[in-house]
Amino acid sequence: MKREQALRRRMRALHTLSDAVSAMKSLSAHHFLLSRKALPPARAYRAGVDEAIQQIGLAQPASRSASAGIVLVSSDLGLCADYNARLVAHAIAEHDRLHGELFYCVGRRSRAALERAGIPISRSYRASSSVTGLTGLLLQIAEDLLEDYTAGRVGSLFAIAARFDGAGRFTPVSTQVLPIERTGTTHLVRPSPYGNPSHLAAAAVREFLYITLYEILLDALAAEHGMRLVAAEAAEHWLDDTSEATRRQLRAIRSEAATQEVLDIAAGARRRIVSQER
Repeated sequence: MKREQALRRRMRALHTLSDAVSAMKSLSAHHFLLSRKALPPARAYRAGVDEAIQQIGLAQPASRSASAGIVLVSSDLGLCADYNARLVAHAIAEHDRLHGELFYCVGRRSRAALERAGIPISRSYRASSSVTGLTGLLLQIAEDLLEDYTAGRVGSLFAIAARFDGAGRFTPVSTQVLPIERTGTTHLVRPSPYGNPSHLAAAAVREFLYITLYEILLDALAAEHGMRLVAAEAAEHWLDDTSEATRRQLRAIRSEAATQEVLDIAAGARRRIVSQER
């Protein structure tokens, strides 16, 4: 009886877990589709900003005195396999390579691992799990980065995030965000006599930083939810298998109890027959 009660409690717990995993899977699928849908226009706008920067001939000299700043984009939510662990490992390697002093951490899942590695976190942010929440996060990060960069606290900025390679697959990559380097041989446009060149350069740097970070955050969000989708599907398969095994155990216990009851009835009837014959 106790065994049967324990199995029934386990079945109820498995049903509760299954509902939670199914809900998380549905939410991840929704946010995954939204982030993938938002990426093409973001990349097109990024290409336009890059072209404009090249045409005005904007290039920033790299500072040799200031150290590098590193932005790690991880997650707040779990159930995404080794997503955060791989990003942290890549961030630690880049931190050692770049000798970065200012470290910006997005997502609470990676903070403990960074602290164990002896990396002090200068600024931390809550990660967004949806596309609509990226705007507030982007503005907060970009303002802090611009403040530290223009103040000379960092000479360069690198973003470490996941590059989406397909559902359940990603690659940790490091992207240099600042300074802006001139590439190619794009024909320079004639400066306008009606605009302030320094104001134009400041606006271009700000726009470049915003769209670059936004594209990185979108790509990381798609990779995170893609990993969560695969992990949730694997969890669903495990829950289904475990529930089926538990149901088989319950059926076996009921069958054993029914057989024992029949045997008890037969034994009682036999005892009555024996007592009557005597």
